[in-house]
Formats: sequence, structure tokens, C-alpha cells
Amino acid sequence: MRRALREIVKKFVQAAICLGCLAASTGWATTLERLSLDEMIQKSTAIVRGSVTTIATHQRGSIIYQQAQIRVVERFKGSGGGVVDVVVPGGTLNGVRQTFSGTPQLSPGAECVFFLWTGPRGSTQIIGLAQGVLNLKLDAKGNAQVQRAAITEGVGTSIDAIAMSLDSLRVRIQRVTGARE
Repeated sequence: MRRALREIVKKFVQAAICLGCLAASTGWATTLERLSLDEMIQKSTAIVRGSVTTIATHQRGSIIYQQAQIRVVERFKGSGGGVVDVVVPGGTLNGVRQTFSGTPQLSPGAECVFFLWTGPRGSTQIIGLAQGVLNLKLDAKGNAQVQRAAITEGVGTSIDAIAMSLDSLRVRIQRVTGARE
């Protein structure tokens, strides 16, 4: 009984230290760089339309991450297969919850357009966090529309909302990339 209690206290202290370090740090994810749609298109290594199939949570060092698997329906930029794994900071693991300003709230089944960047170590992230996720909706006539609400969390001034047809976004991506893809 004492050993179990000691282990619980030890884990609690470790979690408290980790959270304290995060709170005391300068917060690498607390301020978003404001990116225009064209900048997101240019900086992305891949842009895909797809749906989130699964979300798993894991920890690297003191940071909790969610890993979302995206089933690719359409690829606008970049190459790759029919599935992409994306890492997003934050989540809940073993009763500890971490949140970071500006992170997108992904949920299984959500269909979106994702602006992605794969780093030299092979980890794929969403460009500009929540900026790089456009929700896909059908309008009253059944035409696909992409949209993102304005972002005010974690930024000095708000980041504008985006609303356009999926077809207009396709044309914009082709124009910005010079139709290289």
C-alpha cells in the first residue's frame, strides 16, 4: 500500500514539475505567425483534402502530442500515399492535459483541407496550426466550400476568416505554385 501511494505521489510530482516548466517557459507555441493563404500555399510541402480517421496521444519529453491520421481524398500539392500522419501539440495523457494557443481541434470524421509541412526528421505538422485547417462544408446548392473562422487566440491581432469555394481554392493553389505540381 505504501509503495503504491509513493508511486502515485512520485508521478504527481513529476507531472507538476513538467507543467511548471511549461508555464515558466517562454511558450514556443503561444504566439502564431500570421500567414496569408498564399504564404501557407508556398510554405506547405503538401496540401491535401481529407478526413481525420483516428487520433492517438503520446508524449515526447515533457510535451503531449496528438497524432491524427488523415485519409487523403485529394492532393493539391506534394506527393505521397493515401494516408498522412500529422502531429499536433497538446492533448490529454494519463490524466494530464496540455493545451497550446492556436492549435486546431481535430476530430475523427472531420473533412478538411490541410496545409502540411514535413520537416527533415519526417514529422508532418499543420502549417500555422489552426490557420492551416480549412473546414469543408457543402452550401445550399451542394457545392463544396472551405472555411475557417477568424483566429484571435494566441495572436496580437486577429487572423482573418477564410471562406471560398473548393474550386476557387484549387485555382489559387495552382496559381501560387505556378502549377508545378
